[in-house]
Amino acid sequence: MLDKKMVGTWRLDDFRFTDENGKPGRKEDAPKMGRIEYTADGHMATATEQSDGSYFSYFGDFEIKENEVFHHIELASNSDLVGTTTVRSVSFEEGLLVLTATPPVFGRPGSKASLVWKKIN
Repeated sequence: MLDKKMVGTWRLDDFRFTDENGKPGRKEDAPKMGRIEYTADGHMATATEQSDGSYFSYFGDFEIKENEVFHHIELASNSDLVGTTTVRSVSFEEGLLVLTATPPVFGRPGSKASLVWKKIN
């Protein structure tokens, strides 16, 4: 089951971004580091250091529906996200967890961001 496969702590391994015209993002604009954690009882938390040195984080509950994960945000570094739900498609590539947002939280319609995570426990 997908949720059991996701449970654990993951470290950011790669970031893939394409803008609304299909143009790839610049590697220097990608988050520098990050972690995401999913617990067996349905909680999650994530934090990333952005390319400009700022931090983006949130936590809440999560649920899985087919191949998508829904993050129900309780608290976030960006207060506009509190009380919202973000949706990510979920896939695995050679043991790496790939979460893709279309569009991403801070992206334009038509853009896509994939965060690739490597399990650390």
